[in-house]
Amino acid sequence: MSKPNTPRFSYTRFKAACLRRRPPPGDAGNIEDLERKDRYYLLHQASQLGPVFSAQGTDRSWVCIIGLARCRRFLQAHAKNLHGYMHDLEPMVPGGALRRMEGEIHRKYRKALLSGIQFDALFREDEALHDIVSVALARYEGSLGQDHAAAQSYIGTLTEIATASRIKIFFGVGAGQPLFDTLLRGYHKLGPFGLVWNIGKQQTTAFAEIRRALLSFMSDSDDEDRECFNNSIAGKLAANHVLDDTLLGNLIYMIEMGRYDLAGLLRWLSRYGAAHPHHLDRLASERWEQAKRQDSFAHAFVLETLRTDKSERLTRIVERDLLFEGYLIPKDTYVRLCLWEAHHDPATFVKPFDFNPDRFMRESYGREQFAPFGLDHHLCPLANIAIRFGVVFLWQLATRYRLQSVADGLPVRGAYHWEPAHDFSVILNNRSGKAA
Repeated sequence: MSKPNTPRFSYTRFKAACLRRRPPPGDAGNIEDLERKDRYYLLHQASQLGPVFSAQGTDRSWVCIIGLARCRRFLQAHAKNLHGYMHDLEPMVPGGALRRMEGEIHRKYRKALLSGIQFDALFREDEALHDIVSVALARYEGSLGQDHAAAQSYIGTLTEIATASRIKIFFGVGAGQPLFDTLLRGYHKLGPFGLVWNIGKQQTTAFAEIRRALLSFMSDSDDEDRECFNNSIAGKLAANHVLDDTLLGNLIYMIEMGRYDLAGLLRWLSRYGAAHPHHLDRLASERWEQAKRQDSFAHAFVLETLRTDKSERLTRIVERDLLFEGYLIPKDTYVRLCLWEAHHDPATFVKPFDFNPDRFMRESYGREQFAPFGLDHHLCPLANIAIRFGVVFLWQLATRYRLQSVADGLPVRGAYHWEPAHDFSVILNNRSGKAA
């Protein structure tokens, strides 16, 4: 193992010596570069160094923690001295992002948000969400993007699906309503090429436009539009008299964050559907009334995709020097709670690198074994909605099409997450043999 010699590692070791505590073992290699080259890098490090080890990032030190039970202990022991790694929304949203809130203010707004997430009401009429998927896939099926199997064309289709479904769920607005087109334009301006982490003037302007359009709609919509709005998350929050500027701002940005992640999930679902056509045939045999149940193969397929590729890490920033399992973790360190690695533990998941939805048909995994949406009080409140919409997409894909993969290859590390190969795409072959 090479000797750490970066300034941050030197400072950490100096502080550790003064406090007579040792830092976690590690080396000075850049974690981002090394992981891009080898997705299994952190697993290799853990096997050599143990489940708590140091790494070096571009501008600060990291500590990686392996094992869900251990990660949960860390969060429980030091919750008051950690904050989440999230956009600073305070220039636009009073109080900032829910993910960054702590203590009583976090409990207040999380409770308020949960009061609006009434699952049965949101999915009482699945038809609207099914239509969003079927219309977009049919358009792609008949497009030049399909003929050329262009990855960007398919990614664009999935982003369209993710954005439209989120707008419908959050605000009750669908295609054909003037507000829907206004919101689409606003979100395209907010993140024209994907999620923008460093918020600039363009994002601030787009956010303000979206907010103004929503406030106008909520105060001046007709009865039919109002009924759709009333069944949305924002509608339930308004009925509960808790939809203030902070919650509205968070809802707006949750769509922006969520549509990027959801499009990524849909791409992984497509990839595994194309790679395992027998699974897709099995999905196609399920009627919707069965597919939407939690004991369905469709549901298991979504969970296995989350386990295999779409749950990677949680990040916390240390606000004061901490001690954990005998190690010093200094202030300003980034702590990476390693979900992907935990979800590939052979002690929990037999043949963990095989894609096998049936494992979720046979067994029920506890929160110390499977945690695709978080570990602590910041557990994603939209987890069940994401799973259910994944099932909607997958069922539409499976019942309408047979998939042919194009340019599949090894996963790559994208801007924020691991993704299928850059050029991966699919050709949609209609199961009926007719164009949609």
